[in-house]
Amino acid sequence: MNLQAMAGQLALLRTLESRAVRKLPPRALWRLRSLLAGERLTRIDGRYVVNSFLPPFPGPAFDALGRGIASLLAGRPVPVSAYIAVTTRCPYRCWHCSGAHRPEQSLPYALAVDTIRQLQDLGVSIVGFTGGEPLQRGDIADLVGAVDARSVSLLFTSGHGLTSECAARLKAGGLFGCAVSLDHHTAAGHDRRRGCAGAFCRAVDAVGESRRAGFYTMLQLVATPENMAEGEMDRYLGLAAEMGVHEIRLLEPMPAGRLLDGGAVCRIDSAQRERLRQVHRRTNRGGKLPKVEAFAEIEHGDSYGCGAGFQHLYIDAGGNVCPCDFVPVSFGNVRDEPLAAIWERMNRAFARPRRNCFLIEHAAELREAFRGRLPIPYEDVARRIDFAYRGELPGFYRKIGYRQATEGLLTYRESGGGRPVLSRMHGRRVGA
Repeated sequence: MNLQAMAGQLALLRTLESRAVRKLPPRALWRLRSLLAGERLTRIDGRYVVNSFLPPFPGPAFDALGRGIASLLAGRPVPVSAYIAVTTRCPYRCWHCSGAHRPEQSLPYALAVDTIRQLQDLGVSIVGFTGGEPLQRGDIADLVGAVDARSVSLLFTSGHGLTSECAARLKAGGLFGCAVSLDHHTAAGHDRRRGCAGAFCRAVDAVGESRRAGFYTMLQLVATPENMAEGEMDRYLGLAAEMGVHEIRLLEPMPAGRLLDGGAVCRIDSAQRERLRQVHRRTNRGGKLPKVEAFAEIEHGDSYGCGAGFQHLYIDAGGNVCPCDFVPVSFGNVRDEPLAAIWERMNRAFARPRRNCFLIEHAAELREAFRGRLPIPYEDVARRIDFAYRGELPGFYRKIGYRQATEGLLTYRESGGGRPVLSRMHGRRVGA
């Protein structure tokens, strides 16, 4: 065992400082330790980071994750992560924007703070701030400061507005991680995709400010056939290494927002998705480049699968609560009712984790329900989609011993009045 691997193994012992983790069943604890042992760890502010999908350890947020796993195994899933779009305002016009077709608005400060409290009371261990461009809000550092020690906070930004003064305020507010979107390794390529000259320089400068402020610093790239061409990904990874980022989050174009209506869809195929998985594995084994977290690998059926509405949720700038950033289906609004009630409703619909992305599987039905404005009320979608998932569980959930009986699944059916209602299954499909 080399020194780096030995240091990693010693660091993993610190996960046992969490009483919540120590109380997990042996099978779940072993699987969690095995999972962490296969990852590259980054040390930030005395804590260790596996990746941006898990809270750092040791610390209260990691304790919350342990309690969340215990609750999951007891049949009461809680959201591990939640992202809040605090505003729709943005100086750019990105080709893949998932926030398109929503009215321009910002979540009122008092409501945003109360929503953060409700999220933490639910057990969320990661709170992400997104937009639009969240830095368009002058009070973003105060919103970050509303997240107490039970969770860590992440900022997802284009980099526009991340000055040294802004970074200092965010650091004082307790921000842990900052993800800057960078769509290409050249200025011309990035600016074209952002629809704004100078976007590349602002993103690069923002990464520098993030590093100097001591944040866990990430790049986000939406992978396309163009930037996956021969040599292109290597050049991007090389630039990321020069910039000194800790992690690269590799996404793929999703049929959401500006791409929902199919007018500009730039999808990748299964072979290209497999290449993203290989980039994830090869880069992380090498150790010379920043760690890569490809959604194609993280959300693969043999790993975590799709946790939309099951262990993740998204709240848009209007207060609508959706299963994830990309699934434009609203299950309620925090302006109207407690978040816990909305989560229970959504979690009953998404009763089990899926091996495949819900959005990709049901993009056609969502396009049919789309009427020019997002999000779509779940009542309108439920007439077209049976939310219940009856397939095999993703690998992670099987390995920790999670089981969900068929009797616990819920589906939608049409009542006599034509209104979709929740109806419990008993080992068979409920007819319309």
